[in-house]
Amino acid sequence: MNSKQPQLQEPPKALISTNPLRWLRFFGPGAILASVTVGSGEILFPSRGGAIFGFKILWVILFVALLKWIFVYSSIRHMIISGGHPLERWRKLPGPSGWFPLFLIIIVVIATPLWFSFLSALTGQICSTITGIGDQYIWATICVVAAMILLSLGGYDFLEKTQTAILGLMVICIIVAVFYVSPQWGQVIKGFFPQVLSYPDWLYGVMPQMRDRSVWVEVVVYSSAIGGQSYDYLGYLSFLREKKWGWSHLETASPEQLKTIEQQKDHPARIWVRAAFIDTTASFFMVVFIGACFAILGKIILQPNEQVPEGLNMLTYQAAFLTTLHPWLLPLYYLAVFLAFFGILYGGPELSYRVLLEYLKSLPRFRSGVPLKRLRAGWIIWGLGGGVIVLWWSRFNPDVSLLEIVTPAGIYTGVLSCGFYALINVWVDRHFLPTSIRMGSTLVALNIISGLVLSCFGLKALWDYDPVWGYVVLALFLAVCFVLAWKMRFLNQEKSSIKV
Repeated sequence: MNSKQPQLQEPPKALISTNPLRWLRFFGPGAILASVTVGSGEILFPSRGGAIFGFKILWVILFVALLKWIFVYSSIRHMIISGGHPLERWRKLPGPSGWFPLFLIIIVVIATPLWFSFLSALTGQICSTITGIGDQYIWATICVVAAMILLSLGGYDFLEKTQTAILGLMVICIIVAVFYVSPQWGQVIKGFFPQVLSYPDWLYGVMPQMRDRSVWVEVVVYSSAIGGQSYDYLGYLSFLREKKWGWSHLETASPEQLKTIEQQKDHPARIWVRAAFIDTTASFFMVVFIGACFAILGKIILQPNEQVPEGLNMLTYQAAFLTTLHPWLLPLYYLAVFLAFFGILYGGPELSYRVLLEYLKSLPRFRSGVPLKRLRAGWIIWGLGGGVIVLWWSRFNPDVSLLEIVTPAGIYTGVLSCGFYALINVWVDRHFLPTSIRMGSTLVALNIISGLVLSCFGLKALWDYDPVWGYVVLALFLAVCFVLAWKMRFLNQEKSSIKV
C-alpha cells in the first residue's frame, strides 16, 4: 500500500528550551479559545461584576480560571499521551455506553441557540449604537445572515486578522487605561483573595429586578462565561489534531503502545505534554489578565456613576474605559467590540460543530463516514438561525430578558458540566493509562477539588434559580440520557457489521 500513515512527530528543540520566549510558538489552540471567549467572558461580565461588586469580583475571576485550567490541562495531557478524546473515553463510563457524552451533546444542542440569541443581540446593539439607525433586532439578524454567508463561503482570513489586530490594540489601550485611572493597588491585590460577595444598596434603586436574582446565580453566570464553557474545551481539544502534538492526531494508542510510552521517560509523547502546559497556562493567564483589567475599570469608572451593563446598555457603558484616555478612542472601542462579537458569531458555530463531529466520530456506527457538509450546514442553521428565532421571540415578549434566558444554559454548560468533566478526568486516567504515565497525586487532587467546587457551584445556582424544578429537570435529564443511551446501543456496532 502507498498510503502514508500519520506518524508521531519528534518534539522541536524549542519545546525543551530554557528560553520562555521560544515557548510562545506553542500558544496555538489556547489562543483560539481565548479569542472566542474574549467578548462575553472577558469584556462583558467582568465589567458588570466590577460595577456591582467592585474589586471583590477579582478573586472569582482568578479562582474560576484556575479551576477550569486544571481539568482542561489534564484532559489535553491525556489526549497528547494516548490520542483519546474525552467524548470517546467517556463512552466507557459505567452504565449504558455513551450516556454521559449524550448528556453533554444534548446540553450543547439546547444551549447553543440560547447563547447565540444573547450574543447576536449584543452584536446588533453595538451596530445600532454605531450607526444610530435601526434597532438591535434588525441589525442582529443582518449580522447573523452575514456570518452564515461567510461560513458557507469559508472565507474569513482577512476579517480574522483584522479582528485580532484591532482587539489587540483595544486590549493594549485597556491596560494603559487601568494604569491611567490609578486604582488603589493594595485594594486590587486584596481583591484577588476570597471575600464574601453581596449586592450594594444602591443597586436595587437602579435595577429593582436584582432583588429576585441571587448573588449565587449572578456570579455563576460570570463563572460560566469566564474562560468558556465545557463544549468550548471539547472543541479546543479537537484543534490538537491539527497541531499534531504527541499522539493527538493518531489513532488511539493501543495497550502495547502505551506500555512503550510508560517505559521510555523521554518518549516524544511525554515530552509533548509540555506544549499542553504552555498553551493552557498562557490561555488562562490571558483570561485572568484581561478580565481583571475590565473588572478594575468597571469598579473605577462605572460603579461611582451607578452604571451597570444591562439590557440596551450591555456594552455602551464600557466605552468610557477608552474615552477616559481620549475621546478619539471611542471609534476604536466600537469597532473592536463589534469585531469581537461578530467573530464569536462566526467562530462559535465552528467550535461547537467540532464537538458534534467528535461525538459522531466516537460512535462506531459513524466511524466509516460522517456527512460533513450537511452536518456542518445543519448545525450552523440550528445555532445561528435558532438564536435569531429566540431573539425575535424575546422582542415580542418584553418581560423576557435574554440574560435570564442564558442563565440556565450558563449553569449547565459553564459550571455544572465542567465539574462533572473534572471528576471524570480522574476515572479516565485510571481506566486507560498505565500507572507511571497517569496524572500525579497532586493533579488528581486538584481535579477532584475542581470537580467538587464547580459541581457545588452549579447545584447551588440551580437551587437558587428554581429550588424544585432545577433539580427535578436535572434528574429527569440524566434519566432520559440513560434510557436513550440504552435504546441507541445499535450505534456501538460498526456500519459494516450491521446486517440489512
